[in-house]
Amino acid sequence: MSPNSWVIEMAAHKSRLQVRRSLSPHPHALGSDAFVRSPHAPVGNPVFEDIGTILSVLKASGLLPIYEQVSSFEVGPPTRTNEFYSFFVRGVVHALTIFNIYSLMTPNGAKLFISLRETDNVNQWIELLLCILTYTLTVFVCARNTKCIIQIMNEILKLDQEVLRQFGVALSNNCNFSIKFLLLIAACQAYIIFIRIHVLDGVITPTTYILIGFYAIQNGLTATYIVFASALLRIVCIRFQFVNRLLNGYSYAQLLGKSRRQLQSHMESFPEDSLFIYRTHNRLLRIYKSINECCSLIIVCFLGYSFYTVTTNWYNLFVQITNNKGVISSHIMQWCLAWLCLHTALLTLLSRSCGATTNEANITSQILARVYGKSKEFQNIIDKFLTKSIKQEVQFTAYGFFAIDNSTLFKIFSAVTTYLVILIQFKQLEDSKLEEQLQETN
Repeated sequence: MSPNSWVIEMAAHKSRLQVRRSLSPHPHALGSDAFVRSPHAPVGNPVFEDIGTILSVLKASGLLPIYEQVSSFEVGPPTRTNEFYSFFVRGVVHALTIFNIYSLMTPNGAKLFISLRETDNVNQWIELLLCILTYTLTVFVCARNTKCIIQIMNEILKLDQEVLRQFGVALSNNCNFSIKFLLLIAACQAYIIFIRIHVLDGVITPTTYILIGFYAIQNGLTATYIVFASALLRIVCIRFQFVNRLLNGYSYAQLLGKSRRQLQSHMESFPEDSLFIYRTHNRLLRIYKSINECCSLIIVCFLGYSFYTVTTNWYNLFVQITNNKGVISSHIMQWCLAWLCLHTALLTLLSRSCGATTNEANITSQILARVYGKSKEFQNIIDKFLTKSIKQEVQFTAYGFFAIDNSTLFKIFSAVTTYLVILIQFKQLEDSKLEEQLQETN
């Protein structure tokens, strides 16, 4: 199936859609990127086709279950063999984590992250421990939420099956960005490994290679999971958009200028469509909340780690630029810019995905308030839907600590600026103590 396609399957649905288009500018005909008519598209509906590469990476790394494709609209639990494979991979991951923590305590491993200043040392060690904690927690949470992830996928597939059966429309995902981000993650991590190995002095032992490689894998897989969570939110957002466009077809603005006969013919399908919209909206809200429950603990840890990584790299850039010796290390500059590029892109993606989905979920009640409900029957349907919608406060949270939306990126960088000022003050204090010691020695 090509993305962004409509699939007209049954004659009854086709005639129904044609009648609607002849009566009014129905929301399906508004021309969204997500809903484009393509009569020759296949009937199959592989919803997760756009994120197939990321799913393969996460399944191979044990973060997602290797589920079975029962049909185009259903996935089943993993087989015993696949379940054992995921368990084995997670065991290897935890063993490598323990090995790397032990290796970091040795002089050979410590030189990877050690530098000249005490403040720099503390920052790098905290950043490294946050990376280990985030990835280890991601593995634990993913192992615990295996059934929940499969249930989320099946809920989305069943919803799409119902849309296809009732309206003859195959909803797309618009998740092609996932491949671009996967390439960005791989490129940044490969470049960071290259720089780290290039600046090392002396003989590089196999332990050092393992330490550097696994550190990059931890960062890469955690970032890939964030892209996966963002893709799930984008999929849900597209379906909220479909519901809102369907509902918007009955608004005053869309029906303005029509004759009484046209209005009557158009509104005949409102009771049936309103029932579908109400049921689908509630199902999407459940899926939305399930994604939040599955990913929120991972996301809050990633946000903490990402915040600290962005802060330390801005700090390292500041130290290089304000170096009194006038020597700027190009390797450190490239290292910092690679980290900043990666984490800024991921934070932007996550914030925009959460914000767009939350906005689409909350805008339904606003559209419903503009629906043309001349008869008492229609008005009663609208009032019941509005009463339920107003009581539902929808937001995507970081484990309940704060809401993630379009303003999250600004809040994070505001906090980065504050903490950066604190780090610079520590650096200046450390420099002044060093100068006093040199004066006393002289």
